[in-house]
Amino acid sequence: MAKSPRLDGRFQRPSNLATAQLNINYIARLARLTLTPQEKKSFSQQLSDVLAQIEELKKVDLAGVAPTFQTTGATDVLRRDEVQKERILTSQEALANTKEKARGHFRVPKML
Repeated sequence: MAKSPRLDGRFQRPSNLATAQLNINYIARLARLTLTPQEKKSFSQQLSDVLAQIEELKKVDLAGVAPTFQTTGATDVLRRDEVQKERILTSQEALANTKEKARGHFRVPKML
């Protein structure tokens, strides 16, 4: 029998997805869910259906099909990262509209 994922944070992938398909109790425990027997049966069937669909997709012959990363034709619009000297603020200008400043810096709440 294939090894299951463990609760100690380490994951050991089952050798076959089908071996994990009915392990709803384990999945529910990972998600900290309490499921009724009816929910377990329903989720088990849904998971089996998803895994069956994955097995069908594995059968598709993709030889000669180019990888597709996106289908919209959208491209990144980039610009050079150049300093615009007219937009540079002095420290005094940058701090002019803040109420909270100390020794030439913005004062912010402690984060840790």
